[in-house]
Amino acid sequence: VLLGSLGLHFNVEPPDLDAATLTGLLRAYLRSEPDLRRATAAGGFLAARGLPPPFPAAYVARVLDPGYRPDLDGLARDYLSANPTRHRGLDLLPLLAHRDEAGVRAALPPDEKVSPRPVLHYRMPQAHVGLAGWSLAPAWNRWVGVEEMAEADGPPAARPA
Repeated sequence: VLLGSLGLHFNVEPPDLDAATLTGLLRAYLRSEPDLRRATAAGGFLAARGLPPPFPAAYVARVLDPGYRPDLDGLARDYLSANPTRHRGLDLLPLLAHRDEAGVRAALPPDEKVSPRPVLHYRMPQAHVGLAGWSLAPAWNRWVGVEEMAEADGPPAARPA
């Protein structure tokens, strides 16, 4: 944590790479982020200090607006404009770079690390592998909750008014 590592990272393959699926997962994550941060930081000050910065409030408001229905290019443009860093609890840079590596690299500082791959890079969990009784199951189950929320919400057009 002190050197910028957050211990355990999940590289989660989304069920689809279309804009509606990715926006739904991002929305679910953004709605869950305060609770995820509290659960991850429950280990105390050092655990909380090791968390990546939260998404900017203006970006969260934009994505959570019910009328926000970007195509893939719009989702990438908005994300990169507000988050030109891999230091987020849910890092979309690998997935966006998988689609358009040159475009993503052009939007980032030159020293920003990005490994293109079609995954959501979930950075919140802390790893305590050497501690007796520690398990990655609670962190994974928190992520599964994000997926379940996205699935329950469905695409914006399918939600009841």
